[in-house]
Amino acid sequence: MKVHWTNTALDQLQSIHDYIAYNSPYYAKRMVDRITRCSIQISQFPLSGR
Repeated sequence: MKVHWTNTALDQLQSIHDYIAYNSPYYAKRMVDRITRCSIQISQFPLSGR
């Protein structure tokens, strides 16, 4: 399965990064990495999770 990121989703991901980066650029990057890793997991195992 292929995961497609919409422009809205990318904008929201950027907003999440910017909000967290205000206090901690390190944790902002970690959060974005965590979210994008989840999309990779979804593409490989689409029926996993709740």
